[in-house]
Amino acid sequence: MRNVRYHKDLNHNLLIINHQLDEKGHDYQHRMISGNKIEHLLECKIRYVNEECSFYYEISSKQNLKSLFDKKKMKYENIYDLLENIREALEKLDTFLLDSRCLALAPEYIFAEPESREYFFLYDPYAEEEDRQEALMSFAEFLLDRVDREQEEATEIVYKIYESVQDNRFILPQILSWFPSSATVWKETEVVNEIWEEKEEEMEENAWIEEEGLKRADQEAAGEERENHLPIVGILSLLCTGAAAAIVSVNYFFILSTEEKLVAMAGTVVLVVLSALLFLYFIFNLWKNKKRIKIQEETRLEKGKDIENRWTGKGRIYEESVEYKKTGEREKQEEYGNTVFLDMSSYKKEKKLYGINKGNKYHISLDRLPCTIGKMAGNVDIVIKDSTISRIHARFTKQEDGIYVTDMNSTNGTFKNGLRLEPNETVRIECGDELRFGRMTFCYR
Repeated sequence: MRNVRYHKDLNHNLLIINHQLDEKGHDYQHRMISGNKIEHLLECKIRYVNEECSFYYEISSKQNLKSLFDKKKMKYENIYDLLENIREALEKLDTFLLDSRCLALAPEYIFAEPESREYFFLYDPYAEEEDRQEALMSFAEFLLDRVDREQEEATEIVYKIYESVQDNRFILPQILSWFPSSATVWKETEVVNEIWEEKEEEMEENAWIEEEGLKRADQEAAGEERENHLPIVGILSLLCTGAAAAIVSVNYFFILSTEEKLVAMAGTVVLVVLSALLFLYFIFNLWKNKKRIKIQEETRLEKGKDIENRWTGKGRIYEESVEYKKTGEREKQEEYGNTVFLDMSSYKKEKKLYGINKGNKYHISLDRLPCTIGKMAGNVDIVIKDSTISRIHARFTKQEDGIYVTDMNSTNGTFKNGLRLEPNETVRIECGDELRFGRMTFCYR
């Protein structure tokens, strides 16, 4: 039985195993796993104190297999990736002349990053034969329990793995041969599809940006063009008005014939009408430009207010204050009556976490347990969108004596009443406790 504990050291989450030094001589294995970065193995540092050696395995930002597939089933591709990673790890061990039997395959010692398909394994030079068989059986039972039963091929392969472990015939190359060649084709096809999806998204985004840019450029160019020719229109309107006034003044200083008077009158009318049209055009476009500038300014202010409301919660506070005022006014209008006794036996605890720090608008219900919180949708029950929250941050479980919280090897830690939990540490929470995940603070009541 391994003496395992978890510890937080600055920015590193560590899994620690303590062993008593024996006479078998594991110096070579110690040097290999601590002095080399071996693919698919957890990074390890070894410390010696008296007759004891401690193995410090780096597990920061990683989740073990049990946590990773706690809420979801293992599909055909998940099982294939896991076994393929085990095969690659065994090949690396052979390269460094390390004993492949020391690879711990218990689900709690197999780690992965939630968004990655790469698995990392724990190498324990002091593993006993009984521990190895027990870990292998635990691995087979875990696959049998977590496999997606709707996939017949995956279920059939998992049952074969379980039978081979029971009969002490767990031969990895043979197991991988049970996967049809379509597994490799599927993997390559998926990679190609991912690349094409990324390219299509990038092309669509670029096309949208280009289209929006062209529209904006056309609008700006049209606006600038209108603004540039407006002074010319105003000057022409004034010139037409001046010309009409000059023609009218000619009648007072010169004697004109009847035909000349008619021509002068017709010219005056044309110039006045043209001047009026130019003036109206000038006024209309001037008003239109002012309206456009006002709309742009209002849009900019609305965006600024949205951002401010999103980060400071002022909009919510304002709504609550308005509602409070309305409620207060209604209460003042109501008649005061006798106080009604509240039967506390029928009162039910809310079992909720209420966000209490600035910008924290989340309320987390703990009625349905177990539940996991984090920022990685699809792998947690409650998504908290904050950069200081880990992808899988913490888990709440219910036991006979109450509700417990477990830190899921988070980067910025889980705090109860100001005290930081060790990685994978589980503590009971009570009404009034303050819990903090990253920078998000909650009160449980």
